Amino acid sequence: MSDIAVENYKKGVANALDRWAKKVKPVAEQIDKLNSVLKKLLENKSPSAEDKKKIDDCKAARDKLQKKIETFDLELKTDLMLLDMPQKGKADEKEIVKLPKWIEEIVKKKGVSIGTVAVAPDIDIDFKAGKLKKVGLIIKFTF
Repeated sequence: MSDIAVENYKKGVANALDRWAKKVKPVAEQIDKLNSVLKKLLENKSPSAEDKKKIDDCKAARDKLQKKIETFDLELKTDLMLLDMPQKGKADEKEIVKLPKWIEEIVKKKGVSIGTVAVAPDIDIDFKAGKLKKVGLIIKFTF
């Protein structure tokens, strides 16, 4: 039987990742569309001045959207910091030991991958100290 504190923590993490993915997905779709346009524009070996402006505009728009995703990352970090982490002595230690692997699996499962864009949180938790060490972001573009 699993520990209630561990199960509540798992539910909290899963819900936070669901909210994060729901926010990230439409932005990733917009970035994917921009990447498609950029790819076509960059295929031209000698772009016109107008094409160069379009390339710069697409890159600027993509950068702006990437910043938006980064704010969602900060929101995820806040959500995770507010969760009550299971503490040694108060929760089943056998269940706590399994949490790092579970976190790794759920992050892979909840990451967003759309066309040319892959976005996933990078979470590091020190369960021995009972602290969230870092929440980062991995964004990959493929052309």
